[in-house]
Amino acid sequence: MDLVSPGASRTPFSGLPGALRGNNPGYNAVDDILADAAQFADDPLGFVIWAYPWGQEGTPLAKFAGPDTWQTDTLGEIGDAIKAGAENGCLVQKAVRSGHGTGKSALVGMLCGWGLATMARTRGVVTAMTEPQLRTKTWPELAKWHGMSMTQYLFEVQGRSIIAKGVDKAGESLARVWRIDAIPWSIHAPSAFAGLHNLGRRIILIFDEASEIDDEIWRVSRGALTDTDTQIIWLVMGQPTQTSGEFYRCFQSTEWPNSKTLDARQSKFSNKALLEQWRLEYGEDSDFFRVRVRGLPPRSGISNFIPVEWVKNARRREMDRNMWISMPKRMSIDPAHFGDDLSVITLRQGMHVLKQWSYSGLDGPDLASRAITEVWQQFPGITGCAVDAIGIGASCCDALRRVRGFPLHEVNVSTNAVDDATYFNLRAELWGKMRKWVETGEVPDDQELEDQMVAVKYGFDGRSRIQLQSKKDLKGEGRPSPDKADSLALSFYEDLVVLGPTKRAPLLPTHTRPPNVWNRRR
Repeated sequence: MDLVSPGASRTPFSGLPGALRGNNPGYNAVDDILADAAQFADDPLGFVIWAYPWGQEGTPLAKFAGPDTWQTDTLGEIGDAIKAGAENGCLVQKAVRSGHGTGKSALVGMLCGWGLATMARTRGVVTAMTEPQLRTKTWPELAKWHGMSMTQYLFEVQGRSIIAKGVDKAGESLARVWRIDAIPWSIHAPSAFAGLHNLGRRIILIFDEASEIDDEIWRVSRGALTDTDTQIIWLVMGQPTQTSGEFYRCFQSTEWPNSKTLDARQSKFSNKALLEQWRLEYGEDSDFFRVRVRGLPPRSGISNFIPVEWVKNARRREMDRNMWISMPKRMSIDPAHFGDDLSVITLRQGMHVLKQWSYSGLDGPDLASRAITEVWQQFPGITGCAVDAIGIGASCCDALRRVRGFPLHEVNVSTNAVDDATYFNLRAELWGKMRKWVETGEVPDDQELEDQMVAVKYGFDGRSRIQLQSKKDLKGEGRPSPDKADSLALSFYEDLVVLGPTKRAPLLPTHTRPPNVWNRRR
């Protein structure tokens, strides 16, 4: 059984796992699968039709006769380019922009399955908008398609890699040279994309949600894809959230021929009821609908969850005191680990933020002491205090729980949202409440707060729920942690959740004494 390498002679494939060699009766069946797969070395569409259980009952593809029309066209165009390059190899660059739920990640799975199964020592890298996007959406989709393939038993999923089983003639593991890896990108470490060479064989590079991948990663990747006599397939896809950058220019440049723009309503995979709901809510020509459904770029970039202009207006807004003075006071605390991050306390009353306090270098009990002495005791009538109880917040909550009558709400922002159909987790839902509030609310005239509120980007998970960029990913882009913005978002916890009895320390009826506050002296 031979697997072909462009620009090289046909060499026997010897990479079957040891258990499948010799007189093992299973060997012939596996060898036949490899032989069949090798016939599709220049025909990814043919492989996809052959390898996956289209229309078979009891499989995820039972209701589908084959790939969607745009997927069929893209796979066919890649195959045509490979045939045209023949032994000289080729550079195939494909760009696809589309609305939500069109099967972009499914195409990633199909293409990677074909790439691994039809040419020995194929190497590939897949990256995405953010590490959570890569971990929770792109990679699971790729692994799902691998699990449906006829060739699945020849490869193994290990963490965020799919590797070949077995060894070569010299007894060396094939996993080193025959694999596809999911690699998060970082502007501080672009070198991960600089070493993608595989002379005389095949390279697959995939950018998912490519609008959000920094231009430097594109530049480094482009410089690495220079091997001669090599099949190089570079596929970039995503929703067109930006009006500038490399992905935007793909649709203005001859460097990316036959680029595709897809309306999600034309896809067989999309949720038509949800798309119609968005049309009625946002309007056919709104930027949201243009990007999320029609696959068209916005009139201005909308990847930021909260629009810049909304926050600027909230900074300039001076509300009549009578509009908020009778509203409940909401207090919230976003504790921070030691380092550059700040612990922030926010006090909000209705549509008005009274004040924010920022602290550096405080542990949990120290932060609790400041919350009591500088906020709770100075501003009577606070109805509740929401504290992010993850990490250092747990010790802050322990200290506050000991204070007589303190209205503590311990919050884990990574738990499920109340509106679980719309938001990925509670943090995204709290930011959603803040986003709606800031349209008409008043925030302090604070540039740092504005920068943090507009810095956080968003996307969608596999269930079409809004998912926010994490603090870790923001730092990976060289941005500070949004401590002030997260603290303000926490102030909407009471407005969001139907609360049971407020967690308070027991009231001791024997005698009255001042609140017992922990205050460590260093």
